[in-house]
Amino acid sequence: MSLLFIVGCSKGEDTKKYPPLPLDKNSVCSVCAMPLLEFPGPKAQIIYTDGRHDFFCGTLDLFTFYLQPDSPKNIAAIYVNDMGKEDWSNPTGHWIDAKTAILVYGAEVRGAMGDILVPFSSQLQANDYIAKYRGRLVGFNEINMEMLRPFMTDHHKK
Repeated sequence: MSLLFIVGCSKGEDTKKYPPLPLDKNSVCSVCAMPLLEFPGPKAQIIYTDGRHDFFCGTLDLFTFYLQPDSPKNIAAIYVNDMGKEDWSNPTGHWIDAKTAILVYGAEVRGAMGDILVPFSSQLQANDYIAKYRGRLVGFNEINMEMLRPFMTDHHKK
């Protein structure tokens, strides 16, 4: 039990030690170089232990990057917008830990790069979102490339 407590505390300390960065007009996606503030839907960011960061214009790009075999291993924190507290057309803050976020997969609403994973901090808000736009709840560790591929293909056809 002590180990679980230490891991829990360590995670909280990481998000405090490596807080999310604010977005501005110069913030671009590390995958596709799209300007983040010009597109709707949830944004994401990875903060590394060496102080570097990567921004993502959507959750699809975040997970496509994160799930690569050669993705960086020195990740300190991963943040996503809490879409229960954000305006879909212009989310810029309300960052939450992506690993503990409640994610809605496969909803009918799309953002910059598909945004097939819509993050929430509240189970109630996620359930309300599903009632309106469909989809299902998934956890961070359930996401895999097979889930992302159909949406990646759809995006590249446009």
